[in-house]
Amino acid sequence: MLKPILILIALFSLAIPSIAGPETADEVRARRAQRQLEENERNQEREALARVYDELPEIDPALIEDFTAMLDIIADPSMEGRVPGSRGIEDAAQYIESHLTALGLTPAFPLTEAPADSDSDETEVITPFASFRQQMQMGSQTAATTETLTVADTAFNPGPDFSPLAYSGSATVTAPVAFVGYAIVSGPNNYLGFETSETIDGRIALVLNYEPMTEEGSSQWRDEKWSHNARLTYKVTALERRGAAGVIIVSPPNAIDERVNLLETIESTAPPASKMGKQTGPQYDIPVIHVNAQVANAILAHTQADASIPHTLETLITKSNESGIVLPLGDNEITLDIQIERTPKWTSNVGAILPGRGNLKDEYVVIGSHYDHLGYGKFGTRSKGELHPGADDNGTGTTANLLAAKTLTQQYQLLAENQDARSILFLWFTAEESGLNGSRFYAKHPIVPLEDHAVMLNMDMIGTLSDGLLEIGGFKSSKGFKALTEPHLEAAAIPFSTQVSVGEGRSDHASFDAVGIPSLFFFTGLHDRYHSPQDTIDFIDFEGCVRTSLLVSAIAHDAATRTDRLEHPMSRAKKPEKEGPNVRVGIIPSNSSKGGMNIERVFEDTSASAAGIHPGDRITKWNDTELDSVETWMPILTDHEPGDIIKLTVIRGEETLQLEMTLRPIE
Repeated sequence: MLKPILILIALFSLAIPSIAGPETADEVRARRAQRQLEENERNQEREALARVYDELPEIDPALIEDFTAMLDIIADPSMEGRVPGSRGIEDAAQYIESHLTALGLTPAFPLTEAPADSDSDETEVITPFASFRQQMQMGSQTAATTETLTVADTAFNPGPDFSPLAYSGSATVTAPVAFVGYAIVSGPNNYLGFETSETIDGRIALVLNYEPMTEEGSSQWRDEKWSHNARLTYKVTALERRGAAGVIIVSPPNAIDERVNLLETIESTAPPASKMGKQTGPQYDIPVIHVNAQVANAILAHTQADASIPHTLETLITKSNESGIVLPLGDNEITLDIQIERTPKWTSNVGAILPGRGNLKDEYVVIGSHYDHLGYGKFGTRSKGELHPGADDNGTGTTANLLAAKTLTQQYQLLAENQDARSILFLWFTAEESGLNGSRFYAKHPIVPLEDHAVMLNMDMIGTLSDGLLEIGGFKSSKGFKALTEPHLEAAAIPFSTQVSVGEGRSDHASFDAVGIPSLFFFTGLHDRYHSPQDTIDFIDFEGCVRTSLLVSAIAHDAATRTDRLEHPMSRAKKPEKEGPNVRVGIIPSNSSKGGMNIERVFEDTSASAAGIHPGDRITKWNDTELDSVETWMPILTDHEPGDIIKLTVIRGEETLQLEMTLRPIE
């Protein structure tokens, strides 16, 4: 059998293709020959890896069957993608609970009254260790209790004619109207949407969606889609500051956009919650609605100041594409009555305890995974509105944790009566996808003091082991991890790497590492199905998941039964806690063997896309700091605030580019 370390050396020696500029015929032939050589090497390495995988120690086929059956349920479409606050994630939590109950495990959390504030340290404890749930607030549920738009004698219908948006205020407004074009304060080519100190004077603002367009309906400022200037919240903020009594948005009918004929709604405009469950994004005091073009033309016909010079939506769009415009539309009034109700939205971590014994029973080994995903893709994906099953992310980690609970429960039953053993805490975190919220909440509200948490082992996306290596991060969080894991890694014989391709701060173990708890991260890498509707069980390596779960269980058992404790570097344990970055760049980075960060993906309408960063770029310098890894970058990002301008050194193929990026807030 090939040794895992030999495979590691081979895999990490692969050349990274570059993005080339214009080439001569000889250069093209040379590049193709090099690519063919590299592909041959990769095929040989895949074959070698497959031989190793085929020669791994045998495991019980019944475990694979059990794992497959559980994951099939966790990733079933009926779970609705397990987005926090949904019926689907509640069903997933109940399914996890049913297994914990069947195993006879102890509920991990006190039965409490739901705290009014997720950041509050105070809850009313009714019965200790009586619940599998740790509730936390995840933003709020927004609903419109009153939706009225009246123009002259016509009352339009909510739904087909107009729709309030999530950040709308509650108010009843009867006022004249002003047409305000795109309401973009300033843009490229010296574009100005408003004159200095210009106000709307208590009128309802009728504003265009998107940004100045060409005759064909595409952006004048960007080759594809729209620039960040088109963001609706920017427009509403500018209008509220200028005295608008309400805002009515209409999409230009000829705009090239897949949503041009759809109304934005409360659901489509509600931001994801982050920062320990607080709802991010603005909330305005004035009503904000989206109307269709027919309603907009009815408003224009009713409110125009001079009947001899009719204004239609088409003519006003043409003027707005030429320059900024603020046009009062006479004194005829319309009525807008929008009442918004916001109630707290709750979600839960799920947890159970396998009680220890003897002198170590009051200390805990934690095995964690996150069980949430993206639901119907309101955030974190390009496939908005489509179901994201999340089979690998993180159905595999969720199910592997259930299997670990079963494995360790059986093993603890075999312990000698006088055997000391730490308790094992199994945790399934909610709201990982929106910023590690569930694990951060637990770290602020642990069931026992943090110093009684001996080790944390985290499984996130472990479904593609047969395609590559098991990546295990976190060895820097304790020097003792090497000695603890070596015999179990050797026994498992799984090819592995101690370098994590996405960096070590991207999953729930980071919340434990941040408070001084030694933590390991088990991961099998990103793939094209990541955060997409195609992340289904069809592509999962079930056997590899079971092997990873058994490996983690073995490490946990060892950590629980040895008398000595792993130590976390004190300098890191004493760092003041910060919840996380206040800004979003909009990239998926990975470590580069050449130094710096490879950019695997760039999300639309983010700081990165606006700066011109492309997938395949490699960032080597952030302001004056040389970047050697994702780990170098993450602490730097935490220190930034929205509006900071960053100078980047970017390698793109053979070019070295200097780009500027303005950081935007997390929304």
